[in-house]
Amino acid sequence: MMILASLATVVLSGCSSDDDSGSKPEGSSGGEEIVTGSAKCDQTSMKKAVESWAKANDAGNAILPDAGSYRCADGWAVAFPNVGSGEAEVTVTAVFEAEGQFWIPKDRTQVCGKTAAASEVPASLFKPACQTN
Repeated sequence: MMILASLATVVLSGCSSDDDSGSKPEGSSGGEEIVTGSAKCDQTSMKKAVESWAKANDAGNAILPDAGSYRCADGWAVAFPNVGSGEAEVTVTAVFEAEGQFWIPKDRTQVCGKTAAASEVPASLFKPACQTN
């Protein structure tokens, strides 16, 4: 019985960790890393999100012109990238929701209600996210 209790203690101690340092748990195969953190609302993070959005939507090269071309609130973001080139260049609206440290593109038709109260998008972002181009 004593051996089983000791074995249970050893097994259970390997199941949890309070360390978020990114090091791999003992016995990890390497492909199971846990990503933690919060999505940042900065030029670099939003640029990556817009590039991912453009690739997923076959929008070609999307440029996020400056820090004034995006806004964030309550785990949501709206960005206004320029797509196309020359006379065909237009500014479009892209909506994102934070999931951990990543901005995930959202379909505006799915997250924008007819009113701010009926929308998943926070009221402070409703107009730019849901009532623009």
